[in-house]
Amino acid sequence: MVLSRRRFLASLAGLAALSLPGAALAAPPGKYALAGRVLSGADLRPLDNHAVLVENGLIEAVVPAASVADRPVIGVPGCTVLPGIINAHCHRIHTPEDRRKRWLEHGVTAVGDPGSPLDAMADLARSPAGTTATAAFSGPMLAVPGGYPLPVHDPKYGLVVRSPREAGDAVRRLADRGATMIKLAFEPGVMPRPWPMPDPATARDACDTARRIGLTVRCHVQDLAGLEPALDAGVHTVEHVPHRRFVEGRPRPVLDRDNAVMPAYARLLERMARDAVILTPTLDVLSRSLWNGPALYEPVRAFAAMGGRLAVGNDYPYLRTEAGMVLRELELLGRAGLSGRDALRAATVGSAAACGFTDRGIIARGMRADLLVTDNDPAADPGALAAPLHIVKDGVFVA
Repeated sequence: MVLSRRRFLASLAGLAALSLPGAALAAPPGKYALAGRVLSGADLRPLDNHAVLVENGLIEAVVPAASVADRPVIGVPGCTVLPGIINAHCHRIHTPEDRRKRWLEHGVTAVGDPGSPLDAMADLARSPAGTTATAAFSGPMLAVPGGYPLPVHDPKYGLVVRSPREAGDAVRRLADRGATMIKLAFEPGVMPRPWPMPDPATARDACDTARRIGLTVRCHVQDLAGLEPALDAGVHTVEHVPHRRFVEGRPRPVLDRDNAVMPAYARLLERMARDAVILTPTLDVLSRSLWNGPALYEPVRAFAAMGGRLAVGNDYPYLRTEAGMVLRELELLGRAGLSGRDALRAATVGSAAACGFTDRGIIARGMRADLLVTDNDPAADPGALAAPLHIVKDGVFVA
């Protein structure tokens, strides 16, 4: 028998659990299943008339819905079950309470904060199960003296390192504070006098130390001059789209006259695709700048066509980007040539990988039950993500 969520939870947890304002609904005891069209993320094909089996906050299996006989089944005709959306690149929402209000209650079940002050790290590390969006975080960016982010952001967002030894020590200190990733920047800026970038030895030591500890390495790159040094250092992700190129203070194109990616740039994108380096384009924030145009979208289109791995992040709160579901970022990925299915995969599987999450982002046995239920297929109708029927976090019904 298929039950509504309210009837199911009322029967198992009691109506009192449904009346607690602002609190996560109690985790259903025993077992339950979410039935509908399942987009697992592990399989590009939708699985019609299937059910996701959940117990104790974890996913047990995906099976034909008609075969479920050992637990209640929650479902709505025509609904879709998919992994929770992950915003892999956002900032400034640190406390569990804020992450719940700004992200989780809109269907974003996890976030990546690649650049936060030291004093925010303890709050980002607090993610009580079933109550807030889980956070991956880096703490301050590693910066060389005078390098990005120091010229344009508050100094608390940068941690200065002057040598390979200092870089390795800084990575270890951040890990001791709970960091799950680190962030570098290869960004010369747009001024006539370029900002300094990390030297190869310092960047490589930071990356090697992070890899040994098990941290993901993310790197800010907007000027094409920073892309090759970042790849040489061994980063896992490239944040933003390298969309500009300054030579002696003068802008130079990154596209040819036909708006195709120039050969030298294409070779770097091919290297990224070959080495499984993830691109988080943050098109939402960049499209609000003076740089909006083909130089943002064509590199993403070319990288996707090469089989490159993409993640989704909107760089909230910069340039009036919004918290909540990342609908505009998904729309702009469509403008860059991604299908609805590929954009969803970037927002789940790709974003999980960019953040270093290994226990969420797909629907598979043993993964966290971070799930959304929508009334339509969001691959065909992204607007379905604006108002999910159900939001499940660690097996707990949040909405």
